[in-house]
Formats: sequence, C-alpha cells, structure tokens
Amino acid sequence: MNITNFIKKTRLHLLTLAVLCLNSSCKSSQKLFQENASNWEKNGNATWEFSDGVLSGSITRGNSFVVTNEKYDNYILEMEFYPDDAINSGVYIHCGEKVFNTEKCYEVNISDNNATPANRTGSIVPIGAQLTPVETVNKWNSLKIKVDGNHFQAWTNGTLTADATDDKLSNGFIALQALGNNQTNGKVQFKNIKITPLK
Repeated sequence: MNITNFIKKTRLHLLTLAVLCLNSSCKSSQKLFQENASNWEKNGNATWEFSDGVLSGSITRGNSFVVTNEKYDNYILEMEFYPDDAINSGVYIHCGEKVFNTEKCYEVNISDNNATPANRTGSIVPIGAQLTPVETVNKWNSLKIKVDGNHFQAWTNGTLTADATDDKLSNGFIALQALGNNQTNGKVQFKNIKITPLK
C-alpha cells in the first residue's frame, strides 16, 4: 500500500469514528443540580443552598427533594455526598411523576443506620438489597449509579453495593432527598453531580 492510500484509509476510519460518536455512542456528561440553573426545582420544606459549589439540604421534620425537570432513561449518574449522623437521604431515580416514594421511584439509599439492613446506604429500594456494608457518615463519599435498560447497579466508594433487574419503571425524573428525623436538624451535602447518557 502506498502512503497516499494509507492516509486516505486512515482519514476514512477517523471520520467513521467521529460519526459514531455523534450518533450517541460517545455522548458527553452533563452536570446536574448546578447553582442558578433552570433545569431543576425544589420540593418540600428543607433549606437547600449552595456554598462553593456544594449543594446542602438541611431539615428537621418532613421530607424534601431537589428534582430535575427532565426525565432520563439509560445513564451513568455520579456524585459525591456527605451525610451527617442525623440525616436520612437518598437519590431517587425513574420517578415517572414528581411523586417521591419507593412505589413511584427507585431509591438509591443514603442511610447507614436504616432500621432495615437490606436498605442501608448503596441499596436500591425496593429492588436491590445492600450487598456490602459501607460507612459514609461525616465524610465525603462517591456514589455511582448505572441504569442500562432494566439493569440497575450502584457503587459506593468504588464498592458494588447493589445489583438488580426490574421492569416496573422505565424512565423518569432524578431527585436528591433530605429527610428529617423529627428531633435533630440533619444535613446532607452533594457535589460534582454529573450524568452520562448511555446509547
């Protein structure tokens, strides 16, 4: 093969890869729950506020969420979270409407001391019990959620903590939760929240 033909074939291969990327196999990440963005809203009575790029939710009584205005189906969702010892929190996914419970959504729980061990941090309630205990209170942690069709997985600090399949809910809104214990003010913090669509 002469050099001219080699260059032409190389260019063709690069062009083919570029087209494939544009056709969704190389979709880029999108940041979620950014300060002053118009693509999410608050729900409930928690105090949600930003400081240095960190979204904090503080609450004593009741249940509160920040929720996307867009529905998502297949994706990888990544973030960092910092729960204190008084908060109950979680990441709600596949909420078909803006009603947040484990009948209308799946919840990737953030609750090290949940009364039901299967539902502790990193579980996917109600479809995937916690596979491995993790300790997340009073420190920054990583959370990765992968949704691929009816297959749902969650990793907490790099450890696979839930792996489940379910066909009940196919897509929906994403929400971050702050749930009060009715006695002590609790606080949860989130940062570096991004979603990467899967083809």
